[in-house]
Amino acid sequence: MKITSVEVLTAMMPRAVPRGYENRRWEELPTIVAIVRTDTGIEGIGHTITLNHEFTRSLATMVGELGESLIGLDPRRTEQCLGKMLYPANWVGPGGMLNIAACAIDIAIWDIVGKDLGQPLWRLLGGATDRVRVYESGMLIGVDIDTIQRGAEAALKAGYRAMKMRPGPDRHGRAADAVARVRAVRDVIGYDVDLMYDVNQTWTPSRAIQVGRALEPFELFWIEDPTLMHDVVGQAAIARALDVPVCAGEYHYDMPPLLKLLEARAVDYLMVDMMRMGGITQFRKVAAMAEAFGVPVASHLIPEVFCHCIAAIPNGLIVEGMPWTQGLFCGLPDLVDGKLVLSERPGHGLELDPDAVRRLRVS
Repeated sequence: MKITSVEVLTAMMPRAVPRGYENRRWEELPTIVAIVRTDTGIEGIGHTITLNHEFTRSLATMVGELGESLIGLDPRRTEQCLGKMLYPANWVGPGGMLNIAACAIDIAIWDIVGKDLGQPLWRLLGGATDRVRVYESGMLIGVDIDTIQRGAEAALKAGYRAMKMRPGPDRHGRAADAVARVRAVRDVIGYDVDLMYDVNQTWTPSRAIQVGRALEPFELFWIEDPTLMHDVVGQAAIARALDVPVCAGEYHYDMPPLLKLLEARAVDYLMVDMMRMGGITQFRKVAAMAEAFGVPVASHLIPEVFCHCIAAIPNGLIVEGMPWTQGLFCGLPDLVDGKLVLSERPGHGLELDPDAVRRLRVS
C-alpha cells in the first residue's frame, strides 16, 4: 500500500458566542482537513484546528506540504511517516505549527490503518474499553453567573455527568469571586456531577494555592493549568499544597516537558493535546510514559477522534467534550449516561458530511 495523494480543505466552523466574548476568534474556528488517498482505494481523514485566524492559510499550506512529503510511503508504517514529517524540525525548530499540521496527516494515516485491518481505532490501539467518560467544556463560559448557570443546566439536559467551568472576566479577582461562581454551578448540578475548574495559566503559584484552598469544599474533580506552563517547580508546589487534584500538560508540544511534569509530581492528571504532540503516534508514547508514573491521562479537544485514544489505554481518564469541529462529520460517537460509546466502524468511524462541507468550506 502506498500514499498517492493528499487533499487539504479548510472550513470555518461556527461557534456559539457567550455574552462578553464577541469577536471573530470566538465566532469562527478554522479547521484544516486532510484526505489521504492510497493506491488500494482506501482513504483516511484527519483534521486539526487553529484559534489564530492569521495562520489559517499557513497551517493549511503546511498540512499539504507535509502530506506531499509522504507520497509513495506505506501509511501502515506510522513511525516512518511521522518521522518524515517531523524531520524538518531539525532546522526550523520543533513543535509549534509543524506538530499541529502533522496531526491532521497522522490521524488520517491511522484511519487508513484501521480501515485496512477492518478494526476501529479504539481496539487497534489497545482496546482497554469501548466507552469513555466525557465532560462538557463549552457551555459554562460567560461573564455573569446567570449565564454559566444556564450553561450548566443545558449540559445536564444534554446528558453530561461532568463539566468544566472557567474564571470570570477578572481572572485575577478575589478568591471570593471564584467561590461565588463555583457555588452557583454546584447549586445547579449538585455533587453527583463532576466539576472541573480551568485557570488557563493565569494564576501565580501563591494565588493558585490561596484560591484552590478556598475551592476545596466544593469537591472539584480537578483544577487545570493553575500557573504558567513552564513553571514546573511552582506547579509541583501547588499540587503538594492542595487537596484538589491538579491537571496540566495541554500547552506542551513534545514529550520531554511532560516527562518533567511527571518526574516533579506536578500533576495528578496529565492533559495531553494530541495536536500539539503531532497526532496519535506520539500520544501513545506519552500515555505509556504517564502510566509508568501511575498518572491518568485526559485528552484536549477533538473528542470525535481522541476518544479512541483514551479508550485504548489502561490509564485513560476522560475526554474533553468540546463540540467545535463535530459539525463537519457524520458517524459521531453516541453520548450515553455521560460516556461516549465507540462504534465498530473501522478507523475512527468518521466521514465528512457533504452538506456541511458545501456550507463551511472556504478553500
